[in-house]
Amino acid sequence: MNSREYRQWRQRRRATWIEANRTRSHPDTEAEHLIEFARRWAPYGGAAEEEILVHFGMTTSRFIERLWQVIPESNCAQNEIRNLANAYPHQRTGHLDR
Repeated sequence: MNSREYRQWRQRRRATWIEANRTRSHPDTEAEHLIEFARRWAPYGGAAEEEILVHFGMTTSRFIERLWQVIPESNCAQNEIRNLANAYPHQRTGHLDR
């Protein structure tokens, strides 16, 4: 292994270590992806319906429902939760109309 290959190997190993040891938003990786996606789009008022469909294969309403199912178990700070609430308002639907 020459010096260039060794340097690349070390960089890959370090990147893997950093990724493995970073603080996660949620213990479940699917939920973490959902939160990270929502967080990334929150400054723009939330993700477009097409983006949600492409990335998660669900409607916007289902995405918001799922997001608010996983938020309570997350490590999100209160200001992050407020930002998510502004971009993805959670509508608690009562079942009184039945």
